[in-house]
Amino acid sequence: MTMMISIKRFLVPVFLAAALASCNEEVNLYTDGQPVPIIYSLLDPASEVQYVRIGRSYLGGEDAMNQPPGVDSTVWKIPHEVYMEEYTDGLKGNTYRFEPDNNIKKDSGFFQVSNLRVYSSAFKPIAGKTYHLYVYFPDLNKMVSAKTIVHESPEIVDPLPLSIRKINFEPGQPYTIRWFPGVNSGVYQMIFRIYYRDSSAYGQEFNSADYASKGVYDLQTDQMLEYAMGGPAFFTAMATEIPVITGIVREVVSVEFIMISGGSDLGIHYRSGLETGTNFTNLREYSNIGNGIGIFSSRSENRVPNLALSGVTLDELARGEKTRALGFKDSKGN
Repeated sequence: MTMMISIKRFLVPVFLAAALASCNEEVNLYTDGQPVPIIYSLLDPASEVQYVRIGRSYLGGEDAMNQPPGVDSTVWKIPHEVYMEEYTDGLKGNTYRFEPDNNIKKDSGFFQVSNLRVYSSAFKPIAGKTYHLYVYFPDLNKMVSAKTIVHESPEIVDPLPLSIRKINFEPGQPYTIRWFPGVNSGVYQMIFRIYYRDSSAYGQEFNSADYASKGVYDLQTDQMLEYAMGGPAFFTAMATEIPVITGIVREVVSVEFIMISGGSDLGIHYRSGLETGTNFTNLREYSNIGNGIGIFSSRSENRVPNLALSGVTLDELARGEKTRALGFKDSKGN
């Protein structure tokens, strides 16, 4: 389960800060409160197993940033039940029960904990169908719920899946990606994965480096979309992703294009995160979790393998100021 979504701190309006400053009585902004369920789940039609991550809010005191939380501060220690219902045109179909999954490797970090709650269920969601997620806490007599429509995969127009297709990242000549969005799609990320071979006196080793876009937000359109990548940003990404190693000679083997798309709910969540605290949106990030916070949506990946870099891109990679120290061969193999 690929999921990298952070909980951002809520911002306090300027006018509220000014009002508090004018009060005569001392105000304590940190108070005890009930923890809030935090739920994340991205349904993937290409995967045989679906996941739900369940946590709870962590309420810190005045010294929260200097005093790390307890290891169990984001974990529910009370029983809860997790299941999903599948609907087609408003008619209820299958019900899928989720069980604790202890096989997922947990990321390290400030809130890392070995028993972070991840649940899984073996089924493949279907694009266009609606799924209802329920997390029930019997001891609290509390139900957390959400629903989402699984989006359809986009249709990539360019780059075409041809082995002779060359991708040009020449400065001043960005490459334009074209695609038709899937129904209920909301956000996209483009990745060009560069596969290369390292050769040295000790042998050969194959590696890869990613040149990725930021999120591309768009909702409910049937028109072909376009997005340009390349120029200096590509060479900056290669210089950042690939280490300089003395004595290594490198050669680009192939390029793979990857488009990651998310459902409309994930798109709204992404957009609201960008605009949190502006004058045009609410202060809170978007959440479609009832009785909790988080996001329930869908994701998919489309891949176009066996592409190649253009000759001018290879030459710039080999001799350009940002990347010449990486040791790549040019278009003529020098």
